[in-house]
Amino acid sequence: MNQSTPNPAKVELNFKPIRMKLHFAIILFVLLSAFVLYFFMPVISIRFVGWAVALAFCMLPFLSVKRIGKIVRIAYMFLALFIVLAPIVSSGVFRARSYRNLIGEVKSTDFTELISPIKLDQIPVVDRSFAASLAEKKLGDDFALGSRVTLGWPTRQMVKGELYWVIPLLHSGFFKWMTNISEGTPGYIMISATNPQKIDFVREINGKPILIKYQANSYFNQNLHRHLYLNGYVTRGVGDYTFEIDDDGEPYWTATVYDHKIGVLGSEAVALAVVHAGTGKISHYPMIKTAEGWSDEKIPAWIDRVQPAEFVLLQLDWWGKYVRGFWNTVFGKRDMLMVTEGYNIIYGNDERSYFYTGMSSVGNDEGTVGFMLTDTRSKRTHLYRMSGATEYAAQMSAQGKVQNFKYSATFPILVNMNGIATYFMTLKDSAGLVKQFAFVSVKDFSIVGVGESIKAARDNYQMTLASSRIGTIPEGTAQKITFTGTIARVGVDIKEARAYYYISISEKPGKIFIATTNLSSYLPIAKAGDTISIEYLETEDLETNLTALKITNLE
Repeated sequence: MNQSTPNPAKVELNFKPIRMKLHFAIILFVLLSAFVLYFFMPVISIRFVGWAVALAFCMLPFLSVKRIGKIVRIAYMFLALFIVLAPIVSSGVFRARSYRNLIGEVKSTDFTELISPIKLDQIPVVDRSFAASLAEKKLGDDFALGSRVTLGWPTRQMVKGELYWVIPLLHSGFFKWMTNISEGTPGYIMISATNPQKIDFVREINGKPILIKYQANSYFNQNLHRHLYLNGYVTRGVGDYTFEIDDDGEPYWTATVYDHKIGVLGSEAVALAVVHAGTGKISHYPMIKTAEGWSDEKIPAWIDRVQPAEFVLLQLDWWGKYVRGFWNTVFGKRDMLMVTEGYNIIYGNDERSYFYTGMSSVGNDEGTVGFMLTDTRSKRTHLYRMSGATEYAAQMSAQGKVQNFKYSATFPILVNMNGIATYFMTLKDSAGLVKQFAFVSVKDFSIVGVGESIKAARDNYQMTLASSRIGTIPEGTAQKITFTGTIARVGVDIKEARAYYYISISEKPGKIFIATTNLSSYLPIAKAGDTISIEYLETEDLETNLTALKITNLE
């Protein structure tokens, strides 16, 4: 026999270990892949980097197989290059214009077109921390329940025209979940954002108990993210889970479905997934791209939020940062803007919710050049240009007004005070209890009005405003009324060492007009029968602060 001819038996023996190793590697690869997909849930898309890291981990068993191991090492090199280079190529150094345009068209608009003048009974006086504290007390009334559940993140939502904080009950741990797999947690707590006395523990709807089975605090297939991942959401990012209820009180989780629009970066909401908290039924609502931006017409009206706040704030920051490209952010920084620290959600006269944040010049810590209002559903963004104080500066000014009490101010809410942009905030003591309220002018944060009630704070603010250099001339379309009549009755009330005059006019029955001697030094000697010429801004309130006053028969 020719010595160069291989022995078939020996060849079979040489390849058998290789095949065994290959079979073992394949089995281990499949097991690792199943483990990674189930527990780590990477997004399987070229626009996400996580899939490359997951693949590199799952391919580890093949390194022990000769020949295939060499191919795997080459694959590792390409994966490493992708993981390192893809974020660099997708960064603002190369794609500054794309980042600036991601927010869409920014329209300059009149503030009063979006935000209606305030009504005292509709101002949200309960912030998130206060709502959580009230919910804790309500939950504490049921000691047995409080020991096995915990409160979720409070969400402010418009329900049938009223603002509420809605807080779900969640599992307090793995073993608590184990004992309640079939039933979940029982219900949610609703707290009025305008009336802290109005608290409801909703356990059932029409006699049917509310059971929240699917939640972030559940495990395995009841985990909210895994439930979505295993039901078709493998190739898209899913996040920003928000607990909302429909108009019938049914509990749902809303989750933003997003993609990366600038290489492997630049997150953009493309759809909304809605999960019934009890049954787990998933409804998918795509966002429709139009010439004017994203359309949310297919999404149910009861859902307040589609866009994640972190996406919107980041895109607003890019809009101001890349105004002149990337290199301007390094050298010169001309015309650059940045979002101020913090944000809030306010509701417009269209009953839609908006993200509110100020915009300031880079390097300016206390002043704004305007503020942004971004629709939380469609992401349509409006810019209201106006120089003024940042939210932080307004908070410090309000706290300074009551510094003897050492109250702390909550993050401001932007309100429309008869056409004038105004910050509203509550003042709390060290125990977190609301003690006073404050209004601060956006244009001039030295103009502050405080009081133990919202009305008292509003009156104090408007009086201070009327006597300031700014005055009460509205920025928008609030109607200014001029009228001459006869005084029917006049009275005086002393508040905080200041005299407030309350005037009724024969020709305006049912209305009371409020003024101080800043408007007329003849007020203290005015009496019934005197002729009075007044000026004020039209409101629905029965009590109205005057912006100008003249007692004609005396002056």
